[in-house]
Amino acid sequence: MIKIPHHKLTKHPAILLLTVWYSFAWSWSFFTDSLELSGSQSQGLVLAFIVVAVNVSLSVLIMYSVIRLVNYVNLKYSKLVFIPLTIVLFALADYLVAWLVALFWIGPQGSIDSVLPIGSTALVLADSPFRFASRFIGFYGLAAFVWVTVYLLYSKQTRKYAVIPIAVLSIVSLSGWILYKSPNGSQVRVTIVSEKLDDRVPQVNPRSADLVLFPEYGLEKNDNSNLQERIMRTTVDQPKTYFAGSDQVYKNDVTGHKNNMKFGNTLDGFTDSQEKYRLIPGGEDLPYLMRTLLRATNQKSTLDYFSYAKGVLKGPYQLKPFVLSSDTHVATAVCSSIIAPEDYREFTNSGATIFTNSASLTTFKGSPLFKWQQKSLAKFMATANSRYFIQSANSATAYALDNNGNQIAEVGGVNTVTVKAVNNSRITPYVVLGEWLVKAGAIVAVFVLLSSTRAKKFYKKYLIKFHKKRH
Repeated sequence: MIKIPHHKLTKHPAILLLTVWYSFAWSWSFFTDSLELSGSQSQGLVLAFIVVAVNVSLSVLIMYSVIRLVNYVNLKYSKLVFIPLTIVLFALADYLVAWLVALFWIGPQGSIDSVLPIGSTALVLADSPFRFASRFIGFYGLAAFVWVTVYLLYSKQTRKYAVIPIAVLSIVSLSGWILYKSPNGSQVRVTIVSEKLDDRVPQVNPRSADLVLFPEYGLEKNDNSNLQERIMRTTVDQPKTYFAGSDQVYKNDVTGHKNNMKFGNTLDGFTDSQEKYRLIPGGEDLPYLMRTLLRATNQKSTLDYFSYAKGVLKGPYQLKPFVLSSDTHVATAVCSSIIAPEDYREFTNSGATIFTNSASLTTFKGSPLFKWQQKSLAKFMATANSRYFIQSANSATAYALDNNGNQIAEVGGVNTVTVKAVNNSRITPYVVLGEWLVKAGAIVAVFVLLSSTRAKKFYKKYLIKFHKKRH
């Protein structure tokens, strides 16, 4: 086992610090309407406690394991080499926490590349001017700079070096802002809808907008015959307005439902649709573990209820941007893509010039913590890709962010607001390189582990046995 020096983050303080952070990050789980899924509030609280306990324990285990590795690197290498190695290792750690927690709760409709970055420290920097560094170092790169700064500040021996990552992050952030602050496209007027599942806004007048964005399920039970209930139709001699939103599609012979992102305009009606691809583990796709637990406790009715009322059937392909014009390509995602930074990066690589998200956040009952987490993720998407980000929502505020992550509008209740977004086709290094610090961290981790004293002893022991067998 790698020896931990006494002057570094030792076992109990590190575990306590990590436990407090991840417990805070997941605490909204005790206040969602998912507690009613099991049939009683007490059983729901037990399930919520299990979920939070697993998520926090797994997160702490992963991050503490990397801290042990960082301690070893600190002993072996000079500070000039140690700090960059530590940054990439913490980027890897933050990614592993987000990925492995999601993988633990995977279900039949899950994707192996899903992540749950709810406990990422990147959310803290995404809500600060340091977010502009994301245009170079990505989501987990932001988190890495937080972790390495905390690590260096913990000990008197390393505290003086904490200024290095802060200075580097400041320079990178300033560069990211200067180089990509200005979008290069035309203006698009977008009307954003805020409403509730059972309380919709009146018919939308589209004359002041190029695009009307409805929430998730905002176009449920609407087709060309009754589209005018949601938005005023136009004639050939009038300018047409585009619209987007989603609806649920049930099939008699299939358990669960499709969630279709629908797109069209006020002249032609519905013209295109795409099936939701990214599902939230545990929210729209019941994990194998929970299915096994429900079956073992003879709660088939609960399982059936989830499968019918909440279970979503994943589409076969990732969503693609809808085309409004030659220079306006809108990435219209459905709710859960907000937790997947890579989705919006793929949208940008597919030609998206503006981001939107149609969400339904009834489950979270207006949790201030989740609202902050969700909006911080949106600020990252907007800033890292340098795209306007517009969200329409059920039971939550609708808002718009510019390409620098600054909020330009927000409205709640049953209401609408029209904003002026700007297309942008400029590509940031993040769009091209992705989470390159995570990949670098994986290479460094493998190299350090293979070069450790314990690994060398292992190789020596078994190579000698192998050599004796051959001779």
